[in-house]
Amino acid sequence: MKNRNMVRASLAGIALVLGGGLATAAANPALVALARVERGQWQLKEIGTNPETRTLCIRDPRVLIHYGHDVAQCQHTVTVNDANATAVLYTCQGSHGQTTVKVATPRSFNLDTQGIINGAPFEDSFEARYIGACTPGARVH
Repeated sequence: MKNRNMVRASLAGIALVLGGGLATAAANPALVALARVERGQWQLKEIGTNPETRTLCIRDPRVLIHYGHDVAQCQHTVTVNDANATAVLYTCQGSHGQTTVKVATPRSFNLDTQGIINGAPFEDSFEARYIGACTPGARVH
């Protein structure tokens, strides 16, 4: 499916964002729920009829708010910011949408994201579980 391929490409884009850091992080408010997320290797399982599993090395959980977008080109509005959830509406060059991260524990969260990327709609949900420290040579996200 075209939308799923776009989402997969978006996950790959997280690597670019994490590698470059969050240039605007200092100007943004503290995101309480995301501050609880453990840094390290995570397994994301797509919720649906044909779930796929992938692993991510997360060094800065704030990148999840601009799911798959270059944060330097995004503007966002935080709509929920508490100990259990962070929700953000965002507008980036060529895309817009919303992302919600619900943190159950520092080692478990759900990621829901939907919007438009390059004119095509997407809507995806993932369950994420911490699986340990990032492995040497792991692709950083």
